Amino acid sequence: MNSFGEDLRMERVSRGIALEQITAVTKISQQYLIALEQERFRLLPAASSVRYYPRLRGSAVGPGSI
Repeated sequence: MNSFGEDLRMERVSRGIALEQITAVTKISQQYLIALEQERFRLLPAASSVRYYPRLRGSAVGPGSI
């Protein structure tokens, strides 16, 4: 069973989507997207501003990606 971050990265890669594309669509910093994929949550900003990152990222990658 893969971890949350591994699942995010594998879904993105399987769809051929670059982090730069997700950044352009969601306006989430590439640095934060990398932190999500690496499960380095301490590098993310305060919880109140991060709540919607997985949903925004999922909408950029496509349906069923979360």
